[in-house]
Amino acid sequence: MKSRQIILKTGVVMTVLSVFFSGSLYGQYKSQYPDIPIVDVHTHPGSVDDAVNFIKVGDAIKQKHGSNLAFWIALTDPGKEVAGQMKEAANNRLLFTASQMRPQKGLTVTAEQVIAKIRDDGYIGMKFWFGPPYRVLKDGEEGITRIDDPRYAEFFASLEKANVLMTSLHIADPNGPFDNRTEWLKDPVFYWQQIRAFENVTAKYPDLTIIAAHGVWLVCQDAQIDFLRYMLSTYPNLYLDLAATFQYMSLLNRDNLRDFFIEYQDRILYGTDGSRVGDNAIDYFAGSYANSFEILETDHEVPRGFFGNQSDQPIKGLDLPREVLEKIYYKNAMKLYPGLKEAMGL
Repeated sequence: MKSRQIILKTGVVMTVLSVFFSGSLYGQYKSQYPDIPIVDVHTHPGSVDDAVNFIKVGDAIKQKHGSNLAFWIALTDPGKEVAGQMKEAANNRLLFTASQMRPQKGLTVTAEQVIAKIRDDGYIGMKFWFGPPYRVLKDGEEGITRIDDPRYAEFFASLEKANVLMTSLHIADPNGPFDNRTEWLKDPVFYWQQIRAFENVTAKYPDLTIIAAHGVWLVCQDAQIDFLRYMLSTYPNLYLDLAATFQYMSLLNRDNLRDFFIEYQDRILYGTDGSRVGDNAIDYFAGSYANSFEILETDHEVPRGFFGNQSDQPIKGLDLPREVLEKIYYKNAMKLYPGLKEAMGL
């Protein structure tokens, strides 16, 4: 396979500058469910060109793989004017969210501003990125290190009161098993401190609907899946998206993961963390999407997820029932995201 250049931004958000791909690695899967619309609830387009290329990716997927990638939720805030241009370029198949990035140094947007964007500018919710503080704060720099810090209390309370959807709340980073900790957050003690701080927020604001990004990053060990069961069974305001999780599924017991998806089928949403799509990366992204669909829809041995594979082992497909796939692909999203059902014409 020839070389490809990838830039990683904000965790695992990927900008592909040049790609040459092997069909066996990047997916030849033909969907068994071409009639099911798919909503990617976790994307990061940054320009009108990106919006145009998202449509090209959707067309390539339908042509080569048969899947119906119908809509994208953009966890970006380009401003009202540019957002309108991007929506038009994407044939109105995009919805946008307000965002608060790296709040460890303090909030840069008020709850009132978020509410105004939703009321006046067509935004549908709020993204809140609270990754490990060491990714934001320099050594010795003062800042906020836990998401349950009292300095956020009024902000979260105001969003809860106004019924603002937390469309993406990012907490922590992946922490793998002992022999495969992952490059993102290797210290399990610090990892669990971040997770428990997130639980405190979930418990304190029970009327704040939260769609947690990346499966709350409780997706890299079987014990984490068990804790995720506890979280979802305890906090009915909590949902999760699958963005950037597929590459870690080979670390998990396949039957455990499949049982989890079926048990909590009403709380899981499809997402990828896909970002800027270059003109020469359309087929690459289409193949990456096809790999994720193959993992969910079949029992095949899939060599990689959307972004790769964290272990040397292939990912055993989950072969989820159709009714489960329908909920994960679009029905749960329609239930949660304001205006999505109407935008999709369903």
